[in-house]
Amino acid sequence: MKIGFILSTLLLITACSNTPKKAPIPDSIDQISQWETVGRVGIRTEDDAISGNFNWLQNQSSFDLSIVGPFGQGATHLKQETPGSVELKYKDVIVEGTSAHSLLNTHFGWQFPVNQVTYWIRGIPSPNSSYEIMNRFNSNLPDEITQDGWTVSYKEFITVGTLELPSKLQASKPPFRVNLIITQWNIQ
Repeated sequence: MKIGFILSTLLLITACSNTPKKAPIPDSIDQISQWETVGRVGIRTEDDAISGNFNWLQNQSSFDLSIVGPFGQGATHLKQETPGSVELKYKDVIVEGTSAHSLLNTHFGWQFPVNQVTYWIRGIPSPNSSYEIMNRFNSNLPDEITQDGWTVSYKEFITVGTLELPSKLQASKPPFRVNLIITQWNIQ
């Protein structure tokens, strides 16, 4: 009986010590070092309109973005593991380049400023160029960011820990428009 109790106690202690610890949520949006978003995307160009689901994993120097069309059709995968080396996969094609923006433009005709969107998706402007911000009435949350010829409009926010993060936004630079509806945020 005592041996069973001791073994059960040891198993419980071992199980608890092996439980992975989740990183605490940062105190400010600027402190987010890694994030993952899941949701829906709509992209409109001069000649085309597509929609699908997306999953975007981002850390300070790399990202992994997947967009899958309705019913699993038309998967596009964009990945950067080291700065200056980006891989684009779609259909049976795999191409590499130095810029996500130029790969998307060359292969799809999309003007999608991936570097800036990594900031805009969090509700902050990119620090790499000038910008204008209009905040919501009686709030520090952005209503609109204008930067690099793009206008980013924030429609809805969601609370993650103590942070307010965008859950619905639109980036536009006619004739291009990107709508993101974020259904899940995981941040560190």
